[in-house]
Amino acid sequence: MKKIPVILFGAFTLSALSTAVERPNILFISVDDLRPELGCYGSTAIQSPNIDRLAESGIVFEEAYCQVPVCGATRASLMTGLYPTENRFVTYYTTAQTDAAGIQDIPSWLKDFGYTTISNGKIYHDRNDNSASWDDVFRSKDFKIYHNPENIALPDSEQPAYEAADVGDLDYAGGPVMQKTIEDLRRAKEMGTPFFIAAGFTKPHLPFNAPKKYWDLYDRETLELADNPLPPAGAPKEAIHQWGELRNMYGGVPEQGAVSDDYARTLIHGYYACVSYTDAMVGELLDELDRLGMRENTIVMLWGDHGWQLGEHSLWCKHALFKTSLNAPLIISAPGYEAGQRSTSLVEFVDIYPTLCELAGVELPAHLQGKSLVPILEDASTSIKDAVFSRYHSGDAVKMEGYHYAEWGNGAQMLYDHSRDPDENLNVADNPEYAEVIDRMSRRLKEHRDEILSLEPAIRAAAGVVGDNSPPKWQSRTFEQEGAVVGQALEIYANWRASDADGDRLMYSMVSGPSWIKLTNKEYGRFDGTPPADYLGENVVIVSVSDGFNPPVQARMVLNVEASALSLIC
Repeated sequence: MKKIPVILFGAFTLSALSTAVERPNILFISVDDLRPELGCYGSTAIQSPNIDRLAESGIVFEEAYCQVPVCGATRASLMTGLYPTENRFVTYYTTAQTDAAGIQDIPSWLKDFGYTTISNGKIYHDRNDNSASWDDVFRSKDFKIYHNPENIALPDSEQPAYEAADVGDLDYAGGPVMQKTIEDLRRAKEMGTPFFIAAGFTKPHLPFNAPKKYWDLYDRETLELADNPLPPAGAPKEAIHQWGELRNMYGGVPEQGAVSDDYARTLIHGYYACVSYTDAMVGELLDELDRLGMRENTIVMLWGDHGWQLGEHSLWCKHALFKTSLNAPLIISAPGYEAGQRSTSLVEFVDIYPTLCELAGVELPAHLQGKSLVPILEDASTSIKDAVFSRYHSGDAVKMEGYHYAEWGNGAQMLYDHSRDPDENLNVADNPEYAEVIDRMSRRLKEHRDEILSLEPAIRAAAGVVGDNSPPKWQSRTFEQEGAVVGQALEIYANWRASDADGDRLMYSMVSGPSWIKLTNKEYGRFDGTPPADYLGENVVIVSVSDGFNPPVQARMVLNVEASALSLIC
């Protein structure tokens, strides 16, 4: 098979290289919350003809896994090429510029080699994250866009989790991203210099709002519900969540328990419609590449930032260490490589950065922790690693040897034998027959954690951090504080939950949270406030701690506001 020649790096400067070598353009397409439930992945449920067309021109990775099953963290990890740790890439609001300060991300690195870098739509979770890496950033409103008057009139938290307005493609979030990206492709054609154009589509992220014509592609009554709607037998409680992203942010969702079959079918219908909407936008980009005659010199990569549950395991949304949350689409079409390939090799999203570098013919930065997938593009039967790793809050997971294993800091475990149970319905962690498997996989997780920890000095050096001062550490990046009651004054302290190995003086700050609570003492991490009745239930405060030397480390403080005894009597 043909492949792009390796560029030899001698005594040339980066600027000389960037002008001396004709480099391919890169179209980098991300799709939020995309499951590998597409035609090219063997599914007939969702209509995705354009993504399937892209797959036919390149290679489909069937066993691609994200590092963290939540938007901000997975994107920061992918874009920097670094694995997550206990203190890095943890939450949905993670930013790479905070958790990996000083590390050159993909666009920043490609800039050094002459690329014009453009971010359209949602690439990082925070549009301002590492903004200096881009020559141009475009991000129009892409969350909770409603057109039906009855939905617009509702309070934010009561708006529905779906909408099928009879509007055009440009009226929801994907259309403007498509339109701007086409403009950039035309500019790239005119200029003749290499472009790295990222197009980030938010659908099928909640709410499932898409033009009616995409809903009309499906017969609602024939849509199948999840055939495993209960938690896996023997699954630890740490593996299950209450899908707060859906339950707490949209109207019509029960406060507790499962949704009705009718509502579940509506959600599935909306998810499918949103995928088809984004698929149509991807098709417009591919058509424009062909019209411009740029396909022969453009690398096209499409990835979903993580998986999504549609009722499996009693869950909706992501935020879990099941395969349904971790396995996501990855498709690469690159000039000079065979089309129509499929790979079952284990790969993970930290491998994307080095892959792009090799395909573009640029050297790899020293900080990267993944492996290039180019050997698999050359031979789809090749395997480049025997294990892939993911984590979420206090849980770590590894996929290897046909097993998927996860463990939490408190000792909880789950193990799924994919040769017998590919849908992960039976946790066999307590089965003595699997004792050796669990021991082997637990040791492999420890080896991975130790290896990543050993690389931290090099990461710090790459980021320009001088010395060996360690950042502060939270006991847990998510913790609950008790005692919040409606109408009663609350005084709590967060300082006992963080420590610093170097004995540095720590200062706390409140990043975000409900309006009723305030940080009143930065040194002690003291919070005061009186919760009103309309804040009953879960309240989340994002608090950060800084030692004055390292970037602040954030944690998620959960306050479960309870009703007062008087109100219960009344």
